[in-house]
Amino acid sequence: MSSLTLYIGNYNYSSWSMRPWMVLRKAELPFKEEVIDLDVPGYKDKLLALSDEGTVPVLKVNDDFLPDSLAICEFAAKAVPNLWPKDEGQKQLARDAVERMHTGFAAIRREAPMNLRRRTSGKMPEECLKEAAKICELWDDLLSRHDGPFLFNEWSIADAFYTPVATRFASYDLPRTTRSDTYISELMSDEDYLEWESRAFMEEHVLPETEKVNL
Repeated sequence: MSSLTLYIGNYNYSSWSMRPWMVLRKAELPFKEEVIDLDVPGYKDKLLALSDEGTVPVLKVNDDFLPDSLAICEFAAKAVPNLWPKDEGQKQLARDAVERMHTGFAAIRREAPMNLRRRTSGKMPEECLKEAAKICELWDDLLSRHDGPFLFNEWSIADAFYTPVATRFASYDLPRTTRSDTYISELMSDEDYLEWESRAFMEEHVLPETEKVNL
């Protein structure tokens, strides 16, 4: 069995770290964790020692280093195929949904960064609200096609990618539909997510610039 170490950013802020962490937990692949505090002196050197991208997460597989959230999730899916929907058509839809999150929704990333300890109801920029509505539209469409609690009935990588998004709706009190609100509650009551959240609440590291958003 491969030796796995997942290098991640801070639990409270690092949405990209949460995604593969959730997937590795669901895959039941044993792995070690190494947290790299973000935006502190020397942190970038630590990241560049792991990958040329200089970002988290990075998965160390034996002596090799695999950067990028989606690439790490694909690595896990090779070992545990049910992390994607079994049906090929549904699998492609799930990949498309993940790709939308992986490359899009710039306004919600910028105006509502992940901050699990935050609870606010301040006015959000219009562009952010429009993207939140598009996300709810996507969720509602996929959820309406079956009776299951997740985007493709059973939990999948797509749900891992949207879990940090769900937390933003809670943190910034973003408007959502009834169906999307139920989905958000489902994601945020997941036992693995709750463990990640508990670590976020306990850690002391603070990113001042992120904390200034929507004060």
